Amino acid sequence: MNKPSISVLISSYNYQDYVVEAVLSALSQTYPPLEVIVVDDGSQDESVARLTQAFNKHPKVSVLTQPNSGQMAAWITGCAKANGDVVALLDSDDLWNSNYLEKMAAIYEASPSLDYVYCNMQKFGASEGLVLNRKRHQKSRDLGLSILMGAFIQRWQGVATSGNTLKRSLLNQILQLPKEQVAEWKSRPDDCLFYGSDILGAHKYYLAEPLVMHREHANNALLEFRHSPIKNARYALRVEKMLAFYRNEMGVTTQWLKLAKYEFRTKPTPSFSEFWIYFCFSLQAPIRWSARLSQAIAILAHYLQSVNSKK
Repeated sequence: MNKPSISVLISSYNYQDYVVEAVLSALSQTYPPLEVIVVDDGSQDESVARLTQAFNKHPKVSVLTQPNSGQMAAWITGCAKANGDVVALLDSDDLWNSNYLEKMAAIYEASPSLDYVYCNMQKFGASEGLVLNRKRHQKSRDLGLSILMGAFIQRWQGVATSGNTLKRSLLNQILQLPKEQVAEWKSRPDDCLFYGSDILGAHKYYLAEPLVMHREHANNALLEFRHSPIKNARYALRVEKMLAFYRNEMGVTTQWLKLAKYEFRTKPTPSFSEFWIYFCFSLQAPIRWSARLSQAIAILAHYLQSVNSKK
């Protein structure tokens, strides 16, 4: 594709001290966004007043308001107004490096089949360090397709909201959850992005550069889940409901495990853990043993080829 147009979508709730700075972060990009859409989710502080004062006459900034309905509902409201080829999500308490959108746009331009690109993040404020700090996050790479991983093992392939960009058409698909489920995702809807995009067949790319500043403070939404078995149990239940919806949308069943080798081959440089996941998928496929063995051998061959190509 040509260089994509990018809509920035910011959802905000009671972050009057941060939201203007977040918008300025989007507007100061070296690759200018097509538009910046801010959805205020019924804030009870001075957020809307401050946004209006700062950006009332700015041609690229739209401030939308809605009754408090949660972050997923705010995304739905904002996405309906978006016009860009790609939507870049930004939390109202986070910031982007000035070249963030430029880097994202270049990746989409170089690989038109990509649907979803995300990058690492640098924490600041109450704590520091990289958000994604495991060994598999040290290098940028094409993640290929991950329908089976999304449907059956729920491996995170994404990052906190502000490091995710995705084609608007894909975001529209992800946001088709039933209304009763949308209401359940007032917080942590990133999970719907990660798992929904995988199950819906998104082609993903991970950029290891930490181009996003993720603010750590006492009001971060994830903190409410710490040390709360009840909230964690309810969270697990709503994840299962969400996964069931996306599986049903794609028609994914265990019969799809017979396609493991084809999906695995979409990953140019698979990790060992990915190899092992797909190797196990191949042995669980509901096909005759000889076909399982053939599939397992094909998966092993692709993994060894990728390892040898790195030497």
